[in-house]
Amino acid sequence: LCFVDVEGEPKLVTSCSTAVRDGMKVFTNSEKIIKAREAIMEFLLINHPLDCPVCDQAGECKLQDYAFRYGRPHSRFKEEKRTSSKKDFGEHIVLYTNRCILCTRCIRFLKEVAGYEELGIFERGGKAQIDIFPDSTLKNKLSGNIVDICPVGALIDKDFLHKTRVWNLTSHDSICPKCSWGCNIRLDIKSNTIFRIKPRPNHDTNSYWICDEGRYGYHEWDNIERIETPLKKEGERHIQIGFDEAVELVNNNIKKIFEKHSSSAIAGLGNSQAANEENFLLKFYIQDCYSSGNKFLYHVNNNGYEEIFKCGFKIESDKNPNKEGAVIILDLKNTDGSFDILLDKINNGEIKALYFIHENINDSVDDEKLKILQKLEFFAVQDVAESVFTKIADIVLPASNFAESDGTYVNSSNRIQRFFKAVDMNGLAKEGWEILNALIKKSGRDLNVQSPADVFNKMADQYEEFGGLTFYKLGDTGIKLG
Repeated sequence: LCFVDVEGEPKLVTSCSTAVRDGMKVFTNSEKIIKAREAIMEFLLINHPLDCPVCDQAGECKLQDYAFRYGRPHSRFKEEKRTSSKKDFGEHIVLYTNRCILCTRCIRFLKEVAGYEELGIFERGGKAQIDIFPDSTLKNKLSGNIVDICPVGALIDKDFLHKTRVWNLTSHDSICPKCSWGCNIRLDIKSNTIFRIKPRPNHDTNSYWICDEGRYGYHEWDNIERIETPLKKEGERHIQIGFDEAVELVNNNIKKIFEKHSSSAIAGLGNSQAANEENFLLKFYIQDCYSSGNKFLYHVNNNGYEEIFKCGFKIESDKNPNKEGAVIILDLKNTDGSFDILLDKINNGEIKALYFIHENINDSVDDEKLKILQKLEFFAVQDVAESVFTKIADIVLPASNFAESDGTYVNSSNRIQRFFKAVDMNGLAKEGWEILNALIKKSGRDLNVQSPADVFNKMADQYEEFGGLTFYKLGDTGIKLG
C-alpha cells in the first residue's frame, strides 16, 4: 500500500524502503498507483470474511480503514473463501484464523521483542496458517501485545471479547501501578468501568508495550468490597459516619495527643503505593501543622516475579509504583523511616497517634505487628478497601485508587510521570489528596490548593529534585529527575 511512482523507474517502488536522492520526482496518487493499491487490497481481502459487524477489531482495524480508503467498491472474487477454525492460544489470546492476513507481526514480535519463539507459520501456499507450536500455549508475560499489533481482527483478547464497541469507550492516560517500571498505559472506560488497559508509547520507559500483569491486573478490583463511607470504631465494631465528622474526629484526636504528649508522639506513615501528592500532604499535615518530625514509609518489599525481555523491557520485582517518589517526598533518603522502626517506637510508647495511608489491596501483615499498632492511643487509616489495618483503626477514611485521581509517580529510573482520573468513586469516598487537604484545613492551615496539579506545584517549590517543574510541564512522557 505504500507504493509510489518514481520518474524513470520501470515499475512502482515501495516508499518505505526506497532511499531519497537528489532530483527524484515522486508521484504518490497517480492512476497507476490507485489501481495498484486496489489490487493489493483485493488480494488481502480474497479470503477475508465479511464479519466486521461481529468483529471486536471493528472501529480500530487498519484493514477496515485501508479497504475503505484504497480498496475497490465491490469484490470480483466469486470462488468459495478458504475457512479455518479458530485457535486457542492460551489464557488470554484466541486466533480467528479466517481473518489472518499472514503479516507475521505476531511471530516477529515474540521472537525479536519478547525473545520467545512460540508461534510460527505452518503448511505452505494457500494452506499456510499462523499457529502455536504443538503441545504449547502462549506463556510469556508480553503475549497480550500481539493483540495490539495485529492489524486485523485475527488475534483477539479473550478478556475484551464481545464486551463493547470501541467507539463507546473513552480513553484516559495513566501509569501502571503494578511495579516500579512505570509503564505508560491508557484506561478505556465505559459506564464508569474499566473495560481494558492498553499500552501508551513512551521510549524512555515501556516503548510500545506493557506486560500481562499490568494489562489484566485491574480485575483484582472486581471482587473487592470497597469502603464507601467513613467509619468510626465503637467497641468491637465500626459504624458509618459523615466525611466532615470523620475529618473533625481525626484532627481533634491528633490535636489532643499533641497537647497531652507533644509533637514527638504523633507520626505519619506514607506509602510507596500512594501518589507523590498524597505523601506530600501527609508530610505537611504531620510536620507543618503539628511540628512532628516522625515520618515513615510503608514499603512492601516484594521479591515477586521479575524478568528482562530481549528488547530491554522489564518487569520489576518491586511491585510498588512510587518508592523513589515517596523517599524524596518524606525526606527519607538518609534516614531509616521504615515501618519496623515505627513499630519499635510505638512499642516503646514514644508514638501515641498515627495517620496511615495504606491503599494496598495485596497486603498481608503478621498478627504481632497488628498487636503493636493496637497499642496506639489513636490510629487513623486512609484506605481503598477493607484491610487488616482498617479492622483495628479508630477512624477509617475511604480513598481513591490509581484510576480515580490525578497524580504523579517516580519510577525506578527516577522518571516522574503523571496519571489522570478515569472513573468516579462511589459513596462518600474521596480522592486521597482531598482527604488530607481537608485535614490540613481543619488544623487551621490552608495550602490553597484546588487540585492535584496545585499540590504538585506547591511540592515542586519545596524540593530541589522537582525544581522548575509544574504538573503540566511533565508532558505525556514525564521528565527524568536529577
